[in-house]
Amino acid sequence: MRQFSVVAGAAVLALICGSAARAHVIDTTDKANKPAAKLRADIAKQVSKYTSCLVKAATKCELKGTLSSTECHLDTGVVDFEPTPGKVTAKFLAAIAKCDTKLVLNKKGNDYTGIGCPGDCNAAAGVQQCADIPAFQATVTATTGAAAAKVQLGTLAGFIDLGCSFDVPGSMPTDPARLDCVKNDAATLSKYSKGLFKCQGKCENDFKGKIGNGGFSNGKECNSGDPMAASTFNTCDSAALAKAGTLTPVVAGQLLPQVRNAINTASNSLYNRSDPTGAPSDTPCGTCGNATRQGAEVCDGADAAACPGLCKPDCTCP
Repeated sequence: MRQFSVVAGAAVLALICGSAARAHVIDTTDKANKPAAKLRADIAKQVSKYTSCLVKAATKCELKGTLSSTECHLDTGVVDFEPTPGKVTAKFLAAIAKCDTKLVLNKKGNDYTGIGCPGDCNAAAGVQQCADIPAFQATVTATTGAAAAKVQLGTLAGFIDLGCSFDVPGSMPTDPARLDCVKNDAATLSKYSKGLFKCQGKCENDFKGKIGNGGFSNGKECNSGDPMAASTFNTCDSAALAKAGTLTPVVAGQLLPQVRNAINTASNSLYNRSDPTGAPSDTPCGTCGNATRQGAEVCDGADAAACPGLCKPDCTCP
């Protein structure tokens, strides 16, 4: 994609963490909770920067290409226009490796349980919490799996190009008008995703009713496009979209709602619970092996409604 740009930043955090990631409310009005809140915020910031780093690596590589479609693949390191790996491929792989090296999610602490056990370390069999933050980090930098950033960035770029194929009827991937469509729509979505995530961060950390009052709630006050969203949050959301720019019709109608859903999932994964096994006061993480299904566990010993008598040692069903 010669004029490569893609929905980046915090919006992709949702795709990295997975839609089933568990988190919970951290009441920052209690000083004892501030270390966990700071750790969670730093992880969000780092993953956002990591995603942007990957986008930058792909951008430099794609500048050498000629198509509106993705030609430099973050998940495999393959460069389509360089069948025999050469200088472009070598620089692309080095740039990806540099992004991976910079990511240190436990820089501000190691309280994985305290931040709500985000992520899924057993994507093949239900949802299973990771052992610790480094294990969670391994899912962020993975090159396989539908939720991996390196996979999802290519997928998002492809969706933008697909939208532009309709918004510029009859165009080919090499046509300047289509290249410009991809460039402009991707830039707008990227700016909007960052602005919206900031609005949601403010809303989810609001304990004084200034922008949604989402600090104490696991509700939908801070969800973009949701009828339950707070009016003060919606004002911030609308301003973020207006500031980002203009989208072509098909991209606006088809892809924008998907981006909003991704950002909603990102914020909910970071700030809200998603635990169908108990009350909001229960742990969102769970202790595998205590014969009580909690948090991300699909089953636990005899507590195995999903697979009676077949619960595996890692608290997932076969």
